[in-house]
Amino acid sequence: MLSPMRQYCLMGTQTLEQIIDDAGRLPVDHDRLEDRYRGVMLGVAAGNCLGIPVEGQSASAIRRHHPDGVRDIDPAEHDRPWDDDLAQTVMVAETLLEDSELDPDRLAARFLRWSRDNGRGIGVLTRQVLDEIAAGKSAAEASLEVWEQSGWSTAGNGAVMRCAPVALRWRRSGAALVRNARASALATHYDARCEWSTVAFSAALATTLSGPTVPVDELASALEEAAGTDWAAAGVGHVVEAIRQVPQRDLQELRLDDPMDMGYTLKAMQVGLWCLMQPGELEPSLIGVVSSGGDADTNGAVSGAALGARAGAQALPPRWLRRIGRAEHLVRLADRLRSIEGDD
Repeated sequence: MLSPMRQYCLMGTQTLEQIIDDAGRLPVDHDRLEDRYRGVMLGVAAGNCLGIPVEGQSASAIRRHHPDGVRDIDPAEHDRPWDDDLAQTVMVAETLLEDSELDPDRLAARFLRWSRDNGRGIGVLTRQVLDEIAAGKSAAEASLEVWEQSGWSTAGNGAVMRCAPVALRWRRSGAALVRNARASALATHYDARCEWSTVAFSAALATTLSGPTVPVDELASALEEAAGTDWAAAGVGHVVEAIRQVPQRDLQELRLDDPMDMGYTLKAMQVGLWCLMQPGELEPSLIGVVSSGGDADTNGAVSGAALGARAGAQALPPRWLRRIGRAEHLVRLADRLRSIEGDD
């Protein structure tokens, strides 16, 4: 049986940590940084809400009903409970503001309370893990058990979708970012692909907040050093391969609506990285991602975080912001994370 404590194992992440540290030393205008932080949290919400009505649909099915793309958020979203993508992102942010270092058990306990009170949109894997936690298991034990029961094959996107606050909190500290990104994933997702795609996207998001996004080759090479030689090496290798594919593909070639890997952690990571690295404006880019189908609400949330980090909250259409429930709370979380980012 694999050790449920592997989140505490040391791996060769020094190069990745240095990339984040170096980016964090770049001078950033205060107002611009504030706008980017708000853009990340509001971008998660906008992309998530935009994608909810078309979740699971193919791009062709979406085109039949939305020939110009999915352009607007359902007005009813303003008064609905947050979907799981946004709700869990907020819980990660709130936990980081309370504890700074994420404890998988405390984070999973928060998810469990939310699942009982609301749980809108919760994924199958996350629900199964939380059921095991409710029965008395630790987060590490529960996530490992559910993963083993899947045949060591389940690698859903639920960890990548919620990791943006880790980049906000630890924009200037590579070591802390890597530790906390891993912990945020391992609260529910044991597979190494989930863990390290979460680290990769968090790292790229952090460098974007500070300045230019880390180049794909540098990010992939840094992840390769972290692979080690244990059982997780193959999973990290899949993450590295997926990162290197991103510059070679346009949005259509990412095939977000492929039914064989809809909801796959590497697909969510890829579209997030693609949004960080391509030059398009926020609104048409996010509409394009959501209108490409597949796990549209999660792909939208990840892409919204990426595009918000690049362009800031000022680039989000006011008509979207008016339809996001409790948007002012998201702004407050962003501001509080910015006020302590990098503090030990």
